[in-house]
Amino acid sequence: MKRTLCNAVLALCLFPLAGCLHAPPAGATRGIVEIKNTQVRDGDNPDQFVLHINTLTGVVIGEHTVLTVAHTFADEPSSDHQITIDGRVIEYTIIADGWGGLRSDQDLADKPAEMNDIQEDYLLLKTTESFSDIAQFVPLEYERADELRNLYLVTRRVETGKVEAMLAKRVSFVKDLRYILVDLPGKAHEGFYLSGSPLIGTYEDGTLVLVGIVKGTGDLLIESDGVERKFDHQFFVFPAYRIPFDLITEP
Repeated sequence: MKRTLCNAVLALCLFPLAGCLHAPPAGATRGIVEIKNTQVRDGDNPDQFVLHINTLTGVVIGEHTVLTVAHTFADEPSSDHQITIDGRVIEYTIIADGWGGLRSDQDLADKPAEMNDIQEDYLLLKTTESFSDIAQFVPLEYERADELRNLYLVTRRVETGKVEAMLAKRVSFVKDLRYILVDLPGKAHEGFYLSGSPLIGTYEDGTLVLVGIVKGTGDLLIESDGVERKFDHQFFVFPAYRIPFDLITEP
């Protein structure tokens, strides 16, 4: 999915390599799960399901709560829409859906980048089944973004399913923190289940922080003061401070 953005302003850039840890912050890889949507509709025949499974990454943030991206569902989920988490069919209800009521009007591949970049791509699920491996962090606070250190994208490798944490080369907060761009080393855009993967960092006092979750990847052409710069293979991250965690009620 390639995106072009012509009027972005890079409001804040962090370079977490300076003084960073050589390993991800303690606890950064906890709670990572595989999410599969087994009911993907055929674009040409909407009444039929295709033999394609949409696989994403999620993070368990409570014994009965999972966070991932809203594009887990390509269309509005019905009450019996089946998904699996780590290979188990999971019964769930939706706590908050960033695309709720909007999917039928959207074709993400054709919409302007500005529309995509402000899209609220998050999904909070309340599950009947319980999880024991639970992430422990605080969501990013808007006012504390400049305190962030040691930012890692925690994701899963396609071939093995192994959880890996990759150090960010550069993190840019764009449009007054409406979304976040992440630059990673090498070919990190290949071979990983990136959608839904959490970006994890720490505050200066060592507190583990959920910075946001990956909603897509693409290339950017940014114009600033008449000068164009191309940014290849950027990761678009939906910031955690915009996710309504206050709606969560654990049983």
